Amino acid sequence: MSQKKGDTRAEIKINADTEETNINGQEQNTTDKWEENISDYFSSEEVDALGEIGNICIGNSATTMYALIGHKVTITTPNVKVVKANRIFEPYNCPFLVVNVEFTSGLRGNNLLLIRDYDAALITDLLMGGDGKIDENNFKLDDLHFSAMSEVMNQMMGTAATAMSCMVGLRISISPPYVTMVDYRENVSQLFLGGATPLVLISFDMKIEGLLDSKLLQLMSIDMAKTLIKTLMSTGDDMENDNNDIKKVEPRSVNALKNEGAGNNARAIAKKRPVKAIRQPQFDSFDDMLDDNTESQKEKNTEMLNFRLINDIPLQVTVELGTAKKNLNTVLNFTTGSIIVLDKQAGDLVEVIVNGKKIARGEVVVVDENYGVRITELIK
Repeated sequence: MSQKKGDTRAEIKINADTEETNINGQEQNTTDKWEENISDYFSSEEVDALGEIGNICIGNSATTMYALIGHKVTITTPNVKVVKANRIFEPYNCPFLVVNVEFTSGLRGNNLLLIRDYDAALITDLLMGGDGKIDENNFKLDDLHFSAMSEVMNQMMGTAATAMSCMVGLRISISPPYVTMVDYRENVSQLFLGGATPLVLISFDMKIEGLLDSKLLQLMSIDMAKTLIKTLMSTGDDMENDNNDIKKVEPRSVNALKNEGAGNNARAIAKKRPVKAIRQPQFDSFDDMLDDNTESQKEKNTEMLNFRLINDIPLQVTVELGTAKKNLNTVLNFTTGSIIVLDKQAGDLVEVIVNGKKIARGEVVVVDENYGVRITELIK
């Protein structure tokens, strides 16, 4: 992020070990001011688990943002810290857009995503078809930006919830995100997390190719973080116990069958004819066959779980009657009764759009006093 003369905004410069801020060209180490000792709250395994949860869930949501804005997005390198609630923004010193996400099923609690005001303006510009070139010293966020970012974050967190569902084996649902702006001097814990302190802060490197190199912050209470860790680790323990049960029980059963079979065969042969030298036939290990079947069954179960989760993902279906391009002056002069002429003629097929992608064309019909579309053509 370029630093211009007279600009008092903070240049974010953060590495994996310490949080440093370059404000007007001067670096300062703020670790001792705003950060708690993470080992007082989490073990190293729990910290790794939090990072993995963030990496999978938030990292996967980058694909959703890419689909929305049409530019390559990477969200990587989660860095987990425990920070004082009233000093969260000290290393950044700039306003943030806060996205409040509440888990409604599978998990309970709140999860905050924080994105810099400039980053939100840039993403919104790309979403509206712009080039993303925003004057860092001359921009203002309004209701349009909030609405656009709410939609972006709704899509991203939906993807994250799906990824988390696959990870822990639970159906996890979220409420529609609530988006607002907070000043860096405000205490977001008091606003959204019931005053909980300290808080878990997970920072991600967020890059939009050729346009942005910044940070995306995830914030939650200690209790919420513990719940996530417990859910993830209990799922892993259950899978490990299942595997151990299979390994302990099946070999005993197989060996018993082998011994019983060998004894019965020997007695039968002794009664019928003299013993002859025979060669023991070689068979594939039954244990290996059981292991292969177990792995195959697990893969099938996982595929079925993923398929069911995908089926439950809500999609936004939009019917586009037509479009029109107007200059700013014309739009500002719109009044009640103004007529906008679209680029479609009466009787033309309308387009069916799912999550921003055109999938079909059809004709407008009326169903029980509601408008509908009869699909006449699928777009491949």
